[in-house]
Amino acid sequence: MDSYRRLKPNQETDLSVIEQLRRGNEAALSQLFDRYNRRLLYFARGMVGSQEVAEELVSDSFVKLWKIRANFETTDNVKAFLYITIKHACLNHVKSAHAQRHFNDEGLEELLSRDPDTYVRIVRAELMEAIHREVMRLPEKQREVFRLTYYDELDTDEICRRLDMSANAVFANRSRAVETLRKLFKDNELWLCLLMLQELVKHGVHVN
Repeated sequence: MDSYRRLKPNQETDLSVIEQLRRGNEAALSQLFDRYNRRLLYFARGMVGSQEVAEELVSDSFVKLWKIRANFETTDNVKAFLYITIKHACLNHVKSAHAQRHFNDEGLEELLSRDPDTYVRIVRAELMEAIHREVMRLPEKQREVFRLTYYDELDTDEICRRLDMSANAVFANRSRAVETLRKLFKDNELWLCLLMLQELVKHGVHVN
């Protein structure tokens, strides 16, 4: 069917994506999934503590989005809907009997007693997505050295062995990568960006 054709590059504006979504174009839904999936996973993972559960909740949110696709007028509407839907799904999961079996009583009580700061979580998720996007744009050698250093937390000797690279080359590529990111995120402390990158990996969020 014509409404299910792939979106052309010159159609990939926010307005055309929403228009195609409203018409039932699955390619538009796929494009929105690609745009928001990673940040939504980080957001959900921070609330439920499980990558598997987060993936399920995010997937369900896109199913709900598709069912009421005719109601959206902008991508901002879509993003707000997804975050709100996932927030409520996460809270429902935490409160469910199934979730209670995965927490000790003290931990569950603490988790349910505080009101999650949703705004802060969203900002962090958006920042993580921005950092990941810029890391993936680095030249290949810089990207690999950066990933092995800050994602896998390998020392220089191990990076040299894995990449068949001299120590000087590792230092040079790492320095160039950090300098590039420092300039891109000059309004944020670099150590905070790197800390959040390490936190992403530590918490099991995939960065492929």
